[in-house]
Amino acid sequence: MRTASVRARSWHLSGRFALAERALRLTNERSWARIGRGALIAVALALLAFGVTTQQLGTLRIATGVLMYVVLTQGWNVLGGYGGYLNFGMAMFFGIGAYTTAIVSTKAGIPPLATIPVAGAVAAVAGMVLGVPSLRLRGSYFAIVTFVLTLAVQQLALTLGITNGALGLYLKPPALSPRASEQLFYFIFFGAAIVATLGVRQIGRSRLGGALVAIREDEDAAEVLGIPTTRVKTIALVAGALVAGMVGAVYASQQYYIEPVSTFSFALSLNVVVAAIVGGAGTWVGPLLGAGATQLVSQELLVNTQGVYGNLVLGGLLIIFALFIPRGLTGLVRYKRRAHPTV
Repeated sequence: MRTASVRARSWHLSGRFALAERALRLTNERSWARIGRGALIAVALALLAFGVTTQQLGTLRIATGVLMYVVLTQGWNVLGGYGGYLNFGMAMFFGIGAYTTAIVSTKAGIPPLATIPVAGAVAAVAGMVLGVPSLRLRGSYFAIVTFVLTLAVQQLALTLGITNGALGLYLKPPALSPRASEQLFYFIFFGAAIVATLGVRQIGRSRLGGALVAIREDEDAAEVLGIPTTRVKTIALVAGALVAGMVGAVYASQQYYIEPVSTFSFALSLNVVVAAIVGGAGTWVGPLLGAGATQLVSQELLVNTQGVYGNLVLGGLLIIFALFIPRGLTGLVRYKRRAHPTV
């Protein structure tokens, strides 16, 4: 009787300790979430104030580039991060959007920024036509096909008359002062980064995000469980293409001139993939950290080495993080939180 009583008491105490530990863990997670939200709001307000007050146009342009890559990386993150499909075709959809804006604007006399929805729609259709058949492939085969498709579309842009070949196309710049023009595109990408981040955050919490994670973990098992894998992957790919096409439209409006080699550059796709891997693919925070870190490194290399070692360093970062830090910077933060739960 006494032994049974002692056992019951120990079970009761262990249950209370387990509940207390769980409550403490939940409290710590909520406190970290509040700290994270507060930090993001503070950063957003700082970026807003920076865009309004800065007089350094060069620094403003660099910040605009970082925000542009945040948007592109979030678009890639839907299929590449949550779905696990390594996509090197973002430059293709980006270039299609840029050329759509340039062609529509020059032919129809429409202001370039007004063509953004059209550019996004054309890129999304291209994602459906060109990208969906490649989704039958997996792993490195899918990555290779998206890279080859980008090269093929680049060659089309070099030969077609409507794109003006290697000579490229000029766009009409907005009638603004240099500072006002830089601020305009900065705030466009600033707003787009917020919308894209919130959108990816919502996708990660939705059934679509859960289906993509299931595909990433085991696509065959996901099919057995009744997940329409082809439809889910198609939605994710088209969403990324839509984002890339719209970003390309804004980029063309900002640059006033585009040509095939730089517009369909593999460096853009590489930058996006490296930003996602470094920051933490499959999380909505990862692209924020990764794009900021990698683009600042790229700009530093561009200034000090004239861009000679840029792709080499980015490729090295991709290999290092893929092999040794597969969960990126966000994974490191989560590991430290588990190691120090009471902090």
